[in-house]
Amino acid sequence: MKSRKKTIVILSLFLFFSVCMNLHGEQDTITIGRVSDNPKRHYKRLKPFIDYIAENLEHMGIKKGRVLLAKDNHRLIKYLREGKVDIVTETPFSSIIYMEKAGAKPLLRRWKKSVPIYNSYIFVRKDSGINSLKDLKGKVIAFEDPGSTTGYFLPKVTIIKEGLEMVELKNYKQKPPSDKVGYCFAHGEPNIAHWVHKGLVDAGALSNIEYREADEVPPRFLPDFKVIYKTESVPRNLILVRGDMNPKMQTAVKNILINMRLNKEGRKIMWEKLSKTLHFDEFPEGVEEIIEKFKEKYELIKEEIEREYPE
Repeated sequence: MKSRKKTIVILSLFLFFSVCMNLHGEQDTITIGRVSDNPKRHYKRLKPFIDYIAENLEHMGIKKGRVLLAKDNHRLIKYLREGKVDIVTETPFSSIIYMEKAGAKPLLRRWKKSVPIYNSYIFVRKDSGINSLKDLKGKVIAFEDPGSTTGYFLPKVTIIKEGLEMVELKNYKQKPPSDKVGYCFAHGEPNIAHWVHKGLVDAGALSNIEYREADEVPPRFLPDFKVIYKTESVPRNLILVRGDMNPKMQTAVKNILINMRLNKEGRKIMWEKLSKTLHFDEFPEGVEEIIEKFKEKYELIKEEIEREYPE
């Protein structure tokens, strides 16, 4: 009888520790996650990156790196909450959602495509008669898509902060109320420039980088355009970690990434697999300031995000 009870106790303890292990993934594995519409491509890019991190975490008991891809933000939020994902690399807009909905913490700034920061340009035709954000009342602006930082989130919160009310339209043919700014989605940067140039919409929003790229804005269009507003700059990309990651592990991951460019193999992975990433560094203004800025922007469109990502 005593032997049977002892066996039950041992089995119970085993199950308890198994559950604890599963709550935060495998203890000898570090996992990077991202939303992907092309799993094969993203896996090939992220696997060398997370393997490099894992190899440098052997002293902390990490034996392997894993890539976990999600079909959308909802699923990645779930993975972060469940502790199945340890690290995420994302744009500011998605980062805000992960911070607010999954408790993720910003760790470092990533110089994606060799750029540390970027911002949005709101532009119009020179002959439009539009000279400021206030002039957009009763007009239509084209955004890229609902998940874009510089092609939606930044220009939208900027316009709202200016005291203007925005209303989503089904397409560019629909007209907004005279006291509101209408917006529609072009689903592609080149479409935005073409729609503005043809007069199909009154204004467009692109990143400062895209505005200067010939593939996004044909050079022959530029003499006809003028930028009426430049938003504040935000990090080009962020590295986030799950909120309950061990502080020692956070520090170790941070040091590995900051020093990655000093290692020949690390530099190669950053450049060839991570969209010409040049560097990982601390936020110049500090993590707390970044969190505060993001929360301020989040509040401006909180209702919209809450509808999309309810608790």
